[in-house]
Amino acid sequence: MRDDELVILIPILAILMPLILVPTVIVLRQRARRREWEHRERMKAMEMGLPVPGTEVWASRVAIALGAVMPVGVFAIAWLASLTTQIAEVWIAAALVGVVGVVQGSRLTNHPLSGTHRGDREDRRAARGYDRAKPQFDPDAYEAIVRHG
Repeated sequence: MRDDELVILIPILAILMPLILVPTVIVLRQRARRREWEHRERMKAMEMGLPVPGTEVWASRVAIALGAVMPVGVFAIAWLASLTTQIAEVWIAAALVGVVGVVQGSRLTNHPLSGTHRGDREDRRAARGYDRAKPQFDPDAYEAIVRHG
């Protein structure tokens, strides 16, 4: 490289560096903030006993796949099998598997998508005070109020 080319190249690179670095730094900082917000949201949901955001999607996708996509796929494979073979039982097997898929998919849609079991829900209800039990209190805190009140 000649000195004339180097003299021209250095200012051009000096001008282009902020055009590349500044947007990169801004994007990286925004991603870090977004991760922090998502972390706080998850922690708050876990403290409150609610389902963690973002986990419900997979259960609904599984229900859709079992209830709709799987029977369609089974009948497509049965159709391809009937084109290549002369066995009539292919359609009976496809019908059985399709019916089971629709039934199980509909059962999953009625299932709570939070991924919690009944015992977990009862524990959350008890923690919120829905179990109609006598409210618990700290006797030391009560005595401190009486003494200072």
